[in-house]
Formats: sequence, structure tokens, C-alpha cells
Amino acid sequence: MKLVIIAAGQGSRLKSETNNNPKALTVVNGYPIIDILLNNCIINHINDIIIITGYDKSSIRNYLDDKWSSLKIEFIYNCDWKLENGISVLKAKSSIDPGEEFMISMSDHLYFPDLMKKIKESSLSNKVANVGLDFKVNDIFDLDDGMKVKVRVEDMLVEAMSKTLSVYNAIDVGVFKCSYEFFSFLERLNNRGSCSLSTGCNELIDQKLLGGVDIQKSFWLDIDTPEALHFSQNSKIVTDLIHNLNLS
Repeated sequence: MKLVIIAAGQGSRLKSETNNNPKALTVVNGYPIIDILLNNCIINHINDIIIITGYDKSSIRNYLDDKWSSLKIEFIYNCDWKLENGISVLKAKSSIDPGEEFMISMSDHLYFPDLMKKIKESSLSNKVANVGLDFKVNDIFDLDDGMKVKVRVEDMLVEAMSKTLSVYNAIDVGVFKCSYEFFSFLERLNNRGSCSLSTGCNELIDQKLLGGVDIQKSFWLDIDTPEALHFSQNSKIVTDLIHNLNLS
């Protein structure tokens, strides 16, 4: 299984804290987020990584040069990085074998091996994609900015997804498991001029093809603002989780 990491954006909301570096290189308790994500892959036996760059095509590549030698890391440049994030996923299509399942991760979402394991091991069965879901909505750091999800808990079928939902019971954590068929949905959307991941998910929802995975007690945080970064740097939970990884 391969992991596609979307790292093409400009990260303008976090620019004051990152010196204009990609958000994946944001340091949390001594370690860039990208190292924590790649460590998740090592522990979960995901050895093939595709990193989609865009606004800054070289900083992540330069940082990872001669690091993580046990992983096969492929960099793909998205020249259309200003467009919606589904374009970045489409750029990975040529590196995924037809019929192969793969995972998608946001590059600025901090999470740990236990969360990845739950989503990796989920069954797609009659679904095209599964999305990790946090049902602890009262604990979300920035709920207003969260991607809200209405899910049928008895069979984990996602029924609605939008940041503006008024009725919801979970938040999208930004980690997906997908079948190769997901590319077809994104291509059709791109041909219609709108190719965001959320729009793709809503296409799946319309056809009852998007499932959810309950992350239960697993920690995650969208580090998209200075406030979220400061929270992560001062959180005992994050400190303890990173310490337990024994990253060198």
C-alpha cells in the first residue's frame, strides 16, 4: 500500500510561524511533521510514499535527502497547486497500480501510528473510500474550521460532509483509504471544473460509497494556524506521544 501526502499548498495561514516553509516542515516538539508522518508509515509497514509538492517544490525534498532510507519516497510536482486539492491526488494516479488500494494524508495533520493503523486496516468492501472520523466533537481544537460529517453509526456510512453542516456527529481527520476507482471520480469532477477532495467525497456520498472509520481515542490535530501550532507545542499529550515514538 502507498501513502499520498498532499503538500502542495502555500500554507499562508501559518506563514508567520514557518518562515514561508511548507507546513510539513513545521516543527512540533523538536520534530518536523513530515518526520512524524513517515515514522507512522514505518511502524505500519507502508514503504512507498508519494509526496505531492507545489508552491515550494524543493524544500521538503531537500530536507528528506539522505533521510528515511528504508522508505521509497517519490516526489511529484503539481504545477496547478493553486487549484483545488483533488488535483494533487490526481497527480499520483500514474504511480498507483490499477486495482491498488492507497492512502491519502494531509501534510499538516499531526497524528500517530495508532490512527493510521485503524484506517489502513479498515475494509472498503462495497465502498470506494473510507475517511477517518473523530466522534469526540467537543474536544476538537478548532471546531469552526473542521470538516463536519454526518455518519450513520450502525454501518459507518457517511451521509453528509461540509464545513457548514448544522447537524453532524463527527469530524473528518484528513486521512483516507481509497480504492483506485476514486481517481475516476476526481477525473470527472476535474472535467467539470471542480476537483476538491470534499467535492469528491460528496460525489461518493451521493452514491453511498463513502465509509467512515472511528479513530476512537487516537489523537490528531490540524496544524493550520498559529494557534493550533502553539497548542501542539504546549500540549502534554503531544509531548508524550512524540517522546514515545523514540524518533532519532
